[in-house]
Amino acid sequence: MKNECIEILPRSYNKYKINLHTHSTFSDGNFTPEELKRIYMKEGYSAVAFTDHRECISHNELTDDEFVALTGTELDFTLLSDAGWVDCVHINALSREPDKRRSYEKMPLDYELINKTVDELRRDNFFVTVNHPVWSNMSSDDVLRIKGADAIEIVNGIGVVFNNYSDDSAHYEYFIRKGGRAVPVAGDDSHKIFEDGTPYHEYCTTFTTVFAKELSYGAIIDALDAGRSYASTGPRFESIRLVGDKLCVECSNVFGVYVHSKYLTLKTQDVRKTDSITYTEIDISDIRAKSPYFWVSIRDTKGGKAWATPYWF
Repeated sequence: MKNECIEILPRSYNKYKINLHTHSTFSDGNFTPEELKRIYMKEGYSAVAFTDHRECISHNELTDDEFVALTGTELDFTLLSDAGWVDCVHINALSREPDKRRSYEKMPLDYELINKTVDELRRDNFFVTVNHPVWSNMSSDDVLRIKGADAIEIVNGIGVVFNNYSDDSAHYEYFIRKGGRAVPVAGDDSHKIFEDGTPYHEYCTTFTTVFAKELSYGAIIDALDAGRSYASTGPRFESIRLVGDKLCVECSNVFGVYVHSKYLTLKTQDVRKTDSITYTEIDISDIRAKSPYFWVSIRDTKGGKAWATPYWF
């Protein structure tokens, strides 16, 4: 309808900053879950997914009125040689049930096995993410070979900030253009500490923000399932709404607002030379007429980026 208003990221909802990928002393991280809670809460995070390698362990004792401990694990499928890792696929499994406890084994790099595992995880009520494709040596076609994942890690803190790899937005855009549907998420993948006991730079470098009515385990999962979220290395979306063919984007100070569609020639952008955009309205009638979806990204002068979940017409 011409004047129909669709709230893609509703301003009326609460916004919760979360980290969906971290490792503790329950695997190869250097901080305990209790210490991680303190580190992340100090930087304004409301939830952390504890995704220790091959061990899904609940930390419900850490959940209170200001923080939610999310239960998860990271599974790995690896091709090995005498020199070490050649290629790998890592997936995060975030339980929709906070009390879940599971243990898993290392697995070989086999896409039939990966897809079987993804299917089993989803039937076991997990939200499944494909982690850090660039860091894992995956091609965009490799990402497409994984069927049924709920999300793709569009930026990984340790990969981008600590190891100086690119983010995974090109893989993500290729995936969407080829018909895939998945939520873009961000995660620190944090592990290490400095000799003085303080966090390495891999902590608190990325975040996923969910738009939910309350801070609770179920509300966070519901927001991720519904795509009421965005991934970021700094910039913030305040709201995204569609009024007819007018796309309204409200955000923190940025110099670029970009609207992506299936077709290169339909990409729309509003770019200025100064860090001055906090609200913009964009006519997307051409995109609506020709593309099955659009998605919005923003960029600030510090190099920070944020990516909202695509909207399918």
